[in-house]
Amino acid sequence: MGFWKKHSYQIVRLFIIQIGIAIFGLVLSFAVATAFRDRNDRIPLLMVSVFSVLFYLFLLYSVSWEIGGKDRLKLDAVHAEFKGSTGFLLATLAEIPNFLFDLLMLIGGILVRAGVTVGGSRTFGVGYAPETFLDSMYVGIIRSLLEATGLSQDASPSYYLVAALFFLASTLPAILVIGFGYFMGVNEKRIIPAKRPEGK
Repeated sequence: MGFWKKHSYQIVRLFIIQIGIAIFGLVLSFAVATAFRDRNDRIPLLMVSVFSVLFYLFLLYSVSWEIGGKDRLKLDAVHAEFKGSTGFLLATLAEIPNFLFDLLMLIGGILVRAGVTVGGSRTFGVGYAPETFLDSMYVGIIRSLLEATGLSQDASPSYYLVAALFFLASTLPAILVIGFGYFMGVNEKRIIPAKRPEGK
């Protein structure tokens, strides 16, 4: 609880970034879907999805690096040691809404797979609607992956379970990037080193 109080602003900030990129992803996806509605072409939607995800991860890295850099100053001031798990814990707490909706989808997928079709699909649907908004930047990628499996929503009881697992897996890149970005920020390291002024 102490961690949440100490880092609540950063956690909420990371979640708000996800909301912003989710809206950005929805707008781009809608524009592409409208432009290519007369063609059965999934490639443009996949490309928009990949672009949205990369942009999202870039923003997460930048913000988490900044958070880590500020925490470094605080740690130096009180001569405290850096905890390697801080960035990953920040990311995990920021992803809690996703985990909750993913859990509903996963339970629904398991129920459908077990033969409880109506109850399972309803449970899946309760999680699916908000999760497709929060993870709208991943939807094009997930749809492509589902098509690659050859599973059919109407014919295969495994479809819901596999879809839930794909959405659950979509939380991992954000957690890894935030954890890595925070680590780099605390250690004042950059992926691309800043240029030093000439003569120094």
